[in-house]
Amino acid sequence: DRQHCHSALPEGDVGLWRVTSTSCYTFAPPMANVNSAIRRHIQMERLLGAAAAVLTWLGWLTICPALGFPTLGTAAMVNRALFGVIDPNFWVGWVILVAALVVAIAAFFIMEQAHLVRASIRSGVVYGAALWLFAGLVIMPLIGVIEKPFVIPTNFPGFQPPDQMQGTVMMYSLGPLASVAALIAWVLFGAIVGATQSAHQHRRLASFGVPAP
Repeated sequence: DRQHCHSALPEGDVGLWRVTSTSCYTFAPPMANVNSAIRRHIQMERLLGAAAAVLTWLGWLTICPALGFPTLGTAAMVNRALFGVIDPNFWVGWVILVAALVVAIAAFFIMEQAHLVRASIRSGVVYGAALWLFAGLVIMPLIGVIEKPFVIPTNFPGFQPPDQMQGTVMMYSLGPLASVAALIAWVLFGAIVGATQSAHQHRRLASFGVPAP
């Protein structure tokens, strides 16, 4: 802190200057350290929220077959479409899938910063539903166009491919429950993203002394 002495100043606070009884005053911005701590907390909270959204999306699609929903092998379908690999555990498909989810989260944060959306759980749910429609009506048919059809071996009459998921509109080849399972995954994903960014917005306003709406 910078310190100066002046005999004419009364003791007390004068703006950002704090005057002591010895007629010396020091420059002491009271909110600088607080704002810095809030910014670090917000960044960490945003990273944790993004990780929670991705893990929730993946976790729901992992457990939903136990609840009667069809198995949605999105990563395996990406592998088959782009690389012709049937193995559902091939790692490249998982990397592409997680990267797409991260891009979706970043897009929401960017739209909030540009004031195109108001961050909240409700707007996050709407965003998740929009992603569900985009994935089902655009991405899935596009993958269906570029993927090679799986040929069932003729000498194995009861053979089933490792992943029966095909790139069709709203995954109708798996039945209506597949679209419902995907919708739940995207709504949960969007709700977490919206809640994370909403908390970030409230803390940012509080750091400037503005009451949250």
